[in-house]
Amino acid sequence: MSDLDQQHKVVIAALVESPWENSRLLSGFQLSPVATYDSGHPFNLLAGADINGDNHFTNDRPPGAPRNSGLGPDYLSFDVRLARVFKIGERRALRFVAEGFNVTNRTNFARVNNMVGATYGPSFHARGTADLSPSQPLGFTAALPKREIQLGVRFDF
Repeated sequence: MSDLDQQHKVVIAALVESPWENSRLLSGFQLSPVATYDSGHPFNLLAGADINGDNHFTNDRPPGAPRNSGLGPDYLSFDVRLARVFKIGERRALRFVAEGFNVTNRTNFARVNNMVGATYGPSFHARGTADLSPSQPLGFTAALPKREIQLGVRFDF
């Protein structure tokens, strides 16, 4: 199994434009939601010791552990974009944009402490967990950004 293997990935995106073209107040809006789910990526369980005697302790797996037998965290995010266009003549427009990334503010973990020790034994199908501290084996060590919101203005000519 490759480090880049990902069993499931689902992305649902849409673009909804305001149906009220003749309304001065409600015309020109665009709503763009994006929902993303990624299953976890595999990772190697590491012994943290030089088990095979090659003077490298950073790549040895516990005895019997297959390659990439750990499974990292999944990823779930909901992003949304709201834009309003104001036409200025025939060729010019002013566009106001509000974007939110990870608007549900879900904690998406990025990495797992994969140093489980030389005595770690079967079952080797381990998963990272938020219940452990980053210094403990299989504890999450990093997270992706929390909710982000940005505003913008664009002048088209």
